[in-house]
Amino acid sequence: MALGKLGGQARVSDRAFDALYIAIIHGDLEAGSRLQVHDLAESLGTSMMPVREALNRLEEFGLVETLPYRGAVVKTFSQGELLEIYSVRTLLESQAVKLGIGQCDGVCVKELEEKLQQIQQALDAQDPAGFLDAEEAMLTCVFERPGNQTLMNFIRTLWARSRYYKMVGVKDLFETGNVALLHDEAAQFVAGATTQDENMALDALNAHPRNEARISDNREIGGVSHGRLVL
Repeated sequence: MALGKLGGQARVSDRAFDALYIAIIHGDLEAGSRLQVHDLAESLGTSMMPVREALNRLEEFGLVETLPYRGAVVKTFSQGELLEIYSVRTLLESQAVKLGIGQCDGVCVKELEEKLQQIQQALDAQDPAGFLDAEEAMLTCVFERPGNQTLMNFIRTLWARSRYYKMVGVKDLFETGNVALLHDEAAQFVAGATTQDENMALDALNAHPRNEARISDNREIGGVSHGRLVL
C-alpha cells in the first residue's frame, strides 16, 4: 500500500508508529503482510531508524511479529488466540458497561446519539473502517465515564489486536446485505445507556455479531484458515 509522507511536530518515530498503526487497524496493511523497513521508510518519506523503532513498538503492542526468513509482518492470530481475545474483551467490556452506565448523563446521551448517526452514515457509505471507528467511539462514551483509564487502555489494546478480523467480519456483513443488524445493535446499546438499563446495554454489547469469533465457513485470512469471523 502507499503510505503518506509524514508531517507534524511529533517525533518522527511517533509519527511513523501512528501511520503504521492506522494502516494496520484500518486493514490497509493486512494480516501476514511483510513490513520491509526500506520500503516503509521510502513511503513515509523518512529514514529507516524511525521505522525500525515504530515496528518495535508495534510488536510490543501485539500488532507486528518477527518471523524467521520473513522479518517483520503484520501479526496473524490463530483461531485460539482470537477466541481468547474476544473472551477477555467480553469480560472487560461488560465490566466497563456496569461501571459506566449509571454515570451516563445528558452530555453522554448527546454524544451517543451523535455516534449513532455516524454509524448510520458509515453503513450507508459501505465504509467498514468508518463503522468500526464510530462504534468504538460510541462504546467509549460509556466506558470512559468512571475514569478508569487502565481498563480503557486494556480494551483499546484488544480492539486494536482484533481490528483486522473485525474488519473482515463487517465486510462480510456488507456483502451479505446484513448491515441493518449492525445499526440495530448499536441503537439498542444507545437506548440501554440512555435509560441506564444495564441489561439492555449488555444484551446489545454481547449480541450476534459483536464480541465473539464464530466459525461458520472456512476461508483464508492472512494466510491462515480462520473461518468467518463474526464480531
